Amino acid sequence: MVITALKMAGFAASGVASAIKEANEVTDSMIDNLKNNENLTVNRIGRVLEGTKFGFLMGYVSPSILTAVGVCLTTGDLVLAASGGIAVLGNPIAGTCAAVGAVFFGWSALNDTEREEVLNQVGKFLNVGWEQIKAVVNFAIKTMKELLSADNIQEMKETVAQAATAVGRHISDITKSVRDKFGKVVESVENTVTAAVNAITGATASASETTVAMASGVTKGASKVNLAVKDAVRRDKEAVVASNEQ
Repeated sequence: MVITALKMAGFAASGVASAIKEANEVTDSMIDNLKNNENLTVNRIGRVLEGTKFGFLMGYVSPSILTAVGVCLTTGDLVLAASGGIAVLGNPIAGTCAAVGAVFFGWSALNDTEREEVLNQVGKFLNVGWEQIKAVVNFAIKTMKELLSADNIQEMKETVAQAATAVGRHISDITKSVRDKFGKVVESVENTVTAAVNAITGATASASETTVAMASGVTKGASKVNLAVKDAVRRDKEAVVASNEQ
């Protein structure tokens, strides 16, 4: 739903009354769905979005700013993401939680150039100023720190990681965290090992026969080497004897 809501918000930025009304309705529905969810993390993320809406009194605009920044951080291209069909981000619950979570984990990790790029994309998409965007983001992060427990934060991070994977990225691309980057390396190694194990365990009986044959070949080869060594030793002894006789 976050993609749908952003599309509506993008249309509403043109100032058309009917588009503004629809954007407000979609945003309210998104917030209600989150708040009514029995999952505590989802519920609290809904309250964060609701807080931005009533805290800034801009209707759909402030929640849209928050999710737009999150989608931008997750995908790198807000316009492309809003026009595409990204399964995870299109999910009514997971997509919104991932977008909000990306702001929590990724905003402070940006350098000045990266932050300006996000501000530029979101500003143009929603026709809002940079200071307005920064105010909403900072308010939302502060609210999340107050509302979310450690378990909520971990659950939200897992959702962000899934969204990043869905668009061919990794959670470390968002957080810039050394620990997450290390986790990416470990994950890559684990995947390689798993693939190797699967390749071995998935082999047929013929593979076992091949293994036996290879083992037999090694044994035969070792026997040949052993005979060659013995022969060389024998010839050396004969040479020594001949030299002594002379």
